[in-house]
Amino acid sequence: MVPTNSALRSDDIRRGNEKLVLHLIQKQGAVSQSEIVDQTGLKAPTILRIFTNLKDSGLIRLAGTDGNRPSDKKGRKPVYYSLNPDALYVVGVEFWAASLTVVICNFLGKPVYSGSFPLDRGLPGTQVLDKIEGLIRSSLKEVSLTTEKIMGLGIGAPGRVDTEKGIIQFYSRINELNNMNLKAHFEERLDIETIVHNNTSVMAMHQYKVSGLHAPQNLFAILLRGGVGGAYINEGKVVTSGKITSFEIGHLSVDPKGRECQCGWRGCLETYLSEEAILQDMEDRGAGKVDIPALDSLLDEYESDRGRLVRQVLDEKAVFLAYAMKNISNLLSPENFLIISRSQPLSDYLSARVEKILRDYPPYPEETNPRLIPCLYDPHHAGMGACDLVFHNYFQTTCAPLDQD
Repeated sequence: MVPTNSALRSDDIRRGNEKLVLHLIQKQGAVSQSEIVDQTGLKAPTILRIFTNLKDSGLIRLAGTDGNRPSDKKGRKPVYYSLNPDALYVVGVEFWAASLTVVICNFLGKPVYSGSFPLDRGLPGTQVLDKIEGLIRSSLKEVSLTTEKIMGLGIGAPGRVDTEKGIIQFYSRINELNNMNLKAHFEERLDIETIVHNNTSVMAMHQYKVSGLHAPQNLFAILLRGGVGGAYINEGKVVTSGKITSFEIGHLSVDPKGRECQCGWRGCLETYLSEEAILQDMEDRGAGKVDIPALDSLLDEYESDRGRLVRQVLDEKAVFLAYAMKNISNLLSPENFLIISRSQPLSDYLSARVEKILRDYPPYPEETNPRLIPCLYDPHHAGMGACDLVFHNYFQTTCAPLDQD
């Protein structure tokens, strides 16, 4: 038994060291072997062997002798290596009741394909998954890739998700989707390792990166769409509870005597701040039929009665949102709130109003109120966030670098 365990440990060490080197190359763009020795503490022969293996397997390639950086070392210039963009690819999918998005990225994380497609209302869960599979296959065909070149599939799914098992535990807007195992389904159909997370989380992770936030900063994302989704990014990592995406803030009650929610409770946040609730309240107030694209211009109509009614409704919505955010702040103390919607003016308006409301509250327990970042929901970015799931899983290492020499 001892030799077997030793062999397994040796294999684990080798794979861990290779992933560590790949991760450093991915982060820095191009590195030399001597730089990796300095950064990891691994011996030069070990690094030489790792680079040889990675080059022979096609995962890295020569990047010249300057690495796009100056060198003060005398003598022969070091040789730099970068990831081979065509070595492997990643597929990211993000979907909800109205649409789905497919993004394909190369090994450098650069998109080579992106497409968004409508979903018919009332389509049952099994047919939604069939449609996703069909669009993945057609997207791969469009860029001349086979599933053998795909190192992983990341899915940003709606609702409450068990990230360990890849199961959607609850989502009310697609029939028959509850308790469906997406991970098992797509791994069986496509033979691609699949990672499933909540769609608000994947969007939050992508925005965390592009907003220039870095650990130890944290961020709470609020997505206003079919419902109200929440995700908490703490020091660059998605926070879950027992592997479950548990920030169901759409069912956070902001008024115990308020509107009846489909969950059976009253005054849930999504009964006031889902897209349907916002637009219906505008119509009931006398603003006529309003859709999300129309908000972009209506919020600029300061002189018209219709524009005034729209802003009046949103002012009331901002109060509910501020109450929810204050409760979240008391629990988690996020430094940043990301307000995401399918209308940039809507995100801007609600963020500005909530910020003003929060200034009237004492900041306890925080020293200052959190920063609010308004954000437009971009399906391409959502798909990129789903791809990020795969890259994070692929490059992560579970132990410190160890030499086998």
